[in-house]
Amino acid sequence: MAKQIILDGKVLEGIDQYGEWGVKSFEGWWDTPEGKGEDIARPNTDGDFDTPVYYGPRYPTLTGIFIADTEAKMFDGMNRFNGLLRAPGRLQVIGYGSRDQWADVKRASGAGPTITPATDTICHWQIRVKAPDSRKFGLANTYTVPSGSSYTTVFHRGNAVGYPVIKVSGSMPGGYRLQSSGGAEYRVTTPLVSGAPHTIDMATGLLQIAGNLVAGGVTWADIWRIPGASTDTDLRVQPNTSGSATATVTLYDTYI
Repeated sequence: MAKQIILDGKVLEGIDQYGEWGVKSFEGWWDTPEGKGEDIARPNTDGDFDTPVYYGPRYPTLTGIFIADTEAKMFDGMNRFNGLLRAPGRLQVIGYGSRDQWADVKRASGAGPTITPATDTICHWQIRVKAPDSRKFGLANTYTVPSGSSYTTVFHRGNAVGYPVIKVSGSMPGGYRLQSSGGAEYRVTTPLVSGAPHTIDMATGLLQIAGNLVAGGVTWADIWRIPGASTDTDLRVQPNTSGSATATVTLYDTYI
Protein backbone atom coordinates (compact mmCIF):
# COMPACT_ATOMS: atom_id res chain seq x y z
CA MET A 1 0.00 0.00 0.00
CA ALA A 2 1.35 3.43 -0.97
CA LYS A 3 2.29 5.68 1.92
CA GLN A 4 0.23 8.83 2.34
CA ILE A 5 0.04 11.63 4.87
CA ILE A 6 -3.07 13.79 4.59
CA LEU A 7 -3.64 16.96 6.61
CA ASP A 8 -7.00 18.73 6.58
CA GLY A 9 -7.89 16.92 3.34
CA LYS A 10 -4.60 17.96 1.67
CA VAL A 11 -2.01 15.37 0.56
CA LEU A 12 1.42 16.05 2.07
CA GLU A 13 2.94 12.66 1.16
CA GLY A 14 1.78 11.66 -2.31
CA ILE A 15 0.50 13.17 -5.55
CA ASP A 16 -2.36 15.62 -6.02
CA GLN A 17 -3.59 18.02 -8.72
CA TYR A 18 -0.63 20.34 -8.16
CA GLY A 19 2.25 17.86 -8.28
CA GLU A 20 4.17 15.61 -5.91
CA TRP A 21 4.51 16.23 -2.19
CA GLY A 22 7.08 14.49 -0.01
CA VAL A 23 7.71 14.43 3.75
CA LYS A 24 11.38 14.61 4.72
CA SER A 25 10.88 14.81 8.48
CA PHE A 26 7.90 13.85 10.66
CA GLU A 27 8.49 14.56 14.34
CA GLY A 28 6.15 14.24 17.31
CA TRP A 29 3.95 11.50 15.82
CA TRP A 30 5.79 8.26 16.44
CA ASP A 31 7.02 9.06 19.94
CA THR A 32 5.07 9.32 23.19
CA PRO A 33 3.97 12.84 24.23
CA GLU A 34 5.56 14.42 27.26
CA GLY A 35 4.04 13.62 30.62
CA LYS A 36 2.37 16.20 32.82
CA GLY A 37 1.64 16.23 36.53
CA GLU A 38 2.24 18.07 39.78
CA ASP A 39 5.20 17.68 42.10
CA ILE A 40 3.86 18.23 45.62
CA ALA A 41 6.35 17.95 48.45
CA ARG A 42 5.41 15.92 51.52
CA PRO A 43 5.79 18.28 54.49
CA ASN A 44 8.09 17.32 57.34
CA THR A 45 9.25 14.12 55.68
CA ASP A 46 11.12 12.81 52.67
CA GLY A 47 9.91 12.76 49.09
CA ASP A 48 6.77 13.91 47.26
CA PHE A 49 3.17 12.84 47.25
CA ASP A 50 2.49 10.16 44.62
CA THR A 51 0.32 12.26 42.26
CA PRO A 52 -0.97 11.04 38.88
CA VAL A 53 1.02 11.64 35.70
CA TYR A 54 -0.86 12.12 32.43
CA TYR A 55 0.12 12.72 28.82
CA GLY A 56 0.28 16.25 27.49
CA PRO A 57 -0.86 17.26 23.99
CA ARG A 58 0.89 15.95 20.90
CA TYR A 59 2.81 18.37 18.63
CA PRO A 60 3.52 16.77 15.23
CA THR A 61 5.88 18.75 12.98
CA LEU A 62 6.10 17.94 9.27
CA THR A 63 8.84 19.17 6.95
CA GLY A 64 8.95 18.38 3.25
CA ILE A 65 9.32 19.23 -0.40
CA PHE A 66 6.77 20.06 -3.10
CA ILE A 67 7.61 19.43 -6.78
CA ALA A 68 4.95 21.11 -8.90
CA ASP A 69 3.91 20.06 -12.40
CA THR A 70 4.22 23.66 -13.62
CA GLU A 71 5.12 27.06 -12.22
CA ALA A 72 1.45 28.06 -12.14
CA LYS A 73 0.55 24.90 -10.24
CA MET A 74 3.35 25.63 -7.78
CA PHE A 75 1.70 28.89 -6.76
CA ASP A 76 -1.73 27.25 -6.65
CA GLY A 77 -0.29 24.52 -4.42
CA MET A 78 1.35 27.11 -2.17
CA ASN A 79 -1.98 28.89 -1.72
CA ARG A 80 -3.69 25.61 -0.87
CA PHE A 81 -0.98 24.75 1.65
CA ASN A 82 -1.12 28.14 3.37
CA GLY A 83 -4.88 27.77 3.84
CA LEU A 84 -4.60 24.56 5.86
CA LEU A 85 -6.23 24.34 9.28
CA ARG A 86 -8.08 27.64 9.34
CA ALA A 87 -10.38 25.48 11.46
CA PRO A 88 -9.44 22.24 13.25
CA GLY A 89 -8.93 19.29 10.88
CA ARG A 90 -7.61 15.76 10.74
CA LEU A 91 -4.09 14.40 10.31
CA GLN A 92 -4.13 10.96 8.65
CA VAL A 93 -1.11 8.66 8.37
CA ILE A 94 -1.74 5.85 5.88
CA GLY A 95 0.40 2.89 4.82
CA TYR A 96 3.03 3.22 7.55
CA GLY A 97 2.82 -0.29 8.96
CA SER A 98 -0.31 -2.42 8.81
CA ARG A 99 -2.61 -0.03 10.71
CA ASP A 100 -3.55 3.46 9.56
CA GLN A 101 -3.78 6.16 12.23
CA TRP A 102 -5.34 9.61 12.61
CA ALA A 103 -5.72 12.45 15.09
CA ASP A 104 -7.74 15.66 15.15
CA VAL A 105 -5.41 18.67 15.12
CA LYS A 106 -5.23 22.44 14.80
CA ARG A 107 -2.46 24.92 14.11
CA ALA A 108 0.04 25.13 16.92
CA SER A 109 0.07 28.52 18.60
CA GLY A 110 2.56 30.89 16.97
CA ALA A 111 3.52 28.40 14.27
CA GLY A 112 1.75 28.92 10.98
CA PRO A 113 2.61 26.90 7.86
CA THR A 114 5.63 28.05 5.86
CA ILE A 115 6.33 27.24 2.21
CA THR A 116 9.25 28.73 0.28
CA PRO A 117 10.02 28.43 -3.46
CA ALA A 118 13.49 27.08 -4.28
CA THR A 119 13.05 27.05 -8.10
CA ASP A 120 10.20 27.68 -10.55
CA THR A 121 8.62 24.34 -9.60
CA ILE A 122 10.14 23.26 -6.27
CA CYS A 123 9.21 24.43 -2.76
CA HIS A 124 10.30 23.56 0.76
CA TRP A 125 7.60 23.58 3.42
CA GLN A 126 6.97 23.02 7.12
CA ILE A 127 3.92 22.92 9.36
CA ARG A 128 3.56 22.33 13.10
CA VAL A 129 0.22 21.23 14.51
CA LYS A 130 -1.26 20.48 17.92
CA ALA A 131 -3.36 17.45 18.83
CA PRO A 132 -5.05 18.47 22.13
CA ASP A 133 -6.01 14.82 22.64
CA SER A 134 -2.66 13.04 22.73
CA ARG A 135 -4.17 9.75 21.58
CA LYS A 136 -4.07 8.49 17.98
CA PHE A 137 -6.91 6.49 16.49
CA GLY A 138 -7.29 3.87 13.80
CA LEU A 139 -9.89 1.41 12.60
CA ALA A 140 -13.44 1.65 13.97
CA ASN A 141 -14.47 -1.75 15.37
CA THR A 142 -18.21 -2.44 15.61
CA TYR A 143 -19.79 -5.14 17.76
CA THR A 144 -23.45 -6.17 18.15
CA VAL A 145 -24.56 -7.18 21.64
CA PRO A 146 -28.04 -8.80 21.81
CA SER A 147 -30.00 -8.55 25.06
CA GLY A 148 -29.73 -11.54 27.34
CA SER A 149 -27.45 -13.16 29.88
CA SER A 150 -24.67 -14.02 27.41
CA TYR A 151 -21.65 -11.78 26.99
CA THR A 152 -20.16 -10.49 23.72
CA THR A 153 -16.41 -9.97 23.43
CA VAL A 154 -15.25 -6.44 22.58
CA PHE A 155 -11.64 -5.44 21.87
CA HIS A 156 -9.41 -3.12 19.86
CA ARG A 157 -5.90 -3.50 18.46
CA GLY A 158 -4.25 -0.33 19.75
CA ASN A 159 -1.81 0.04 22.65
CA ALA A 160 -3.82 2.37 24.90
CA VAL A 161 -7.15 2.42 26.70
CA GLY A 162 -10.14 2.96 24.38
CA TYR A 163 -13.60 4.29 25.27
CA PRO A 164 -16.53 2.81 23.32
CA VAL A 165 -19.68 4.57 22.17
CA ILE A 166 -22.72 2.35 22.75
CA LYS A 167 -26.03 2.76 20.92
CA VAL A 168 -28.94 0.84 22.47
CA SER A 169 -31.98 0.24 20.24
CA GLY A 170 -35.23 -1.62 20.95
CA SER A 171 -37.91 -1.49 23.63
CA MET A 172 -37.29 -1.82 27.36
CA PRO A 173 -40.02 0.05 29.27
CA GLY A 174 -38.25 -0.20 32.62
CA GLY A 175 -34.82 0.67 31.30
CA TYR A 176 -31.80 -1.64 31.16
CA ARG A 177 -28.36 -2.53 32.47
CA LEU A 178 -25.13 -2.64 30.51
CA GLN A 179 -22.68 -4.95 32.28
CA SER A 180 -19.14 -6.17 31.80
CA SER A 181 -17.86 -9.52 32.96
CA GLY A 182 -15.40 -7.60 35.13
CA GLY A 183 -18.22 -6.15 37.23
CA ALA A 184 -18.68 -2.69 35.70
CA GLU A 185 -22.30 -1.61 35.24
CA TYR A 186 -24.18 1.24 33.56
CA ARG A 187 -27.80 1.28 34.76
CA VAL A 188 -30.48 3.30 32.92
CA THR A 189 -33.99 3.85 34.29
CA THR A 190 -35.21 6.05 31.42
CA PRO A 191 -37.49 3.88 29.24
CA LEU A 192 -36.02 2.68 25.95
CA VAL A 193 -38.62 3.30 23.23
CA SER A 194 -38.60 1.86 19.71
CA GLY A 195 -37.37 4.45 17.20
CA ALA A 196 -35.59 6.51 19.90
CA PRO A 197 -32.23 4.79 20.57
CA HIS A 198 -30.01 5.71 23.51
CA THR A 199 -26.37 6.69 22.95
CA ILE A 200 -23.79 6.39 25.72
CA ASP A 201 -20.26 7.76 25.28
CA MET A 202 -18.04 5.96 27.75
CA ALA A 203 -15.40 8.70 27.48
CA THR A 204 -17.80 10.98 29.38
CA GLY A 205 -20.38 8.59 30.85
CA LEU A 206 -23.21 10.72 29.44
CA LEU A 207 -26.50 9.39 28.05
CA GLN A 208 -28.13 11.04 25.02
CA ILE A 209 -31.47 10.48 23.31
CA ALA A 210 -31.91 12.07 19.87
CA GLY A 211 -28.83 14.20 20.52
CA ASN A 212 -30.16 15.57 23.84
CA LEU A 213 -28.45 14.90 27.15
CA VAL A 214 -30.59 13.00 29.67
CA ALA A 215 -30.28 14.07 33.30
CA GLY A 216 -31.53 11.90 36.14
CA GLY A 217 -32.17 8.79 34.05
CA VAL A 218 -28.99 6.96 35.06
CA THR A 219 -28.70 5.47 38.54
CA TRP A 220 -25.28 3.82 38.15
CA ALA A 221 -22.59 4.88 35.69
CA ASP A 222 -19.35 2.95 35.69
CA ILE A 223 -17.03 4.05 32.88
CA TRP A 224 -15.93 1.18 30.64
CA ARG A 225 -12.31 1.38 29.60
CA ILE A 226 -11.28 -1.17 27.00
CA PRO A 227 -7.56 -2.02 27.33
CA GLY A 228 -5.34 -2.15 24.26
CA ALA A 229 -3.13 -4.93 22.92
CA SER A 230 -6.16 -7.05 21.97
CA THR A 231 -7.20 -7.54 25.60
CA ASP A 232 -10.81 -8.74 25.61
CA THR A 233 -13.69 -7.20 27.54
CA ASP A 234 -17.04 -9.02 27.68
CA LEU A 235 -20.27 -6.98 27.63
CA ARG A 236 -23.99 -7.68 27.82
CA VAL A 237 -27.29 -5.74 27.97
CA GLN A 238 -30.27 -6.83 30.12
CA PRO A 239 -33.70 -5.28 30.81
CA ASN A 240 -34.51 -3.96 34.28
CA THR A 241 -38.04 -5.32 33.92
CA SER A 242 -39.01 -6.51 30.44
CA GLY A 243 -38.38 -6.04 26.73
CA SER A 244 -35.48 -6.63 24.40
CA ALA A 245 -32.83 -4.51 22.72
CA THR A 246 -29.56 -4.58 20.83
CA ALA A 247 -26.47 -2.64 21.83
CA THR A 248 -24.16 -1.59 18.99
CA VAL A 249 -20.66 -0.90 20.31
CA THR A 250 -18.25 1.27 18.30
CA LEU A 251 -14.64 1.29 19.48
CA TYR A 252 -11.63 2.77 17.67
CA ASP A 253 -8.18 1.22 17.75
CA THR A 254 -6.53 3.61 20.21
CA TYR A 255 -2.82 4.41 20.44
CA ILE A 256 -0.50 6.60 22.48
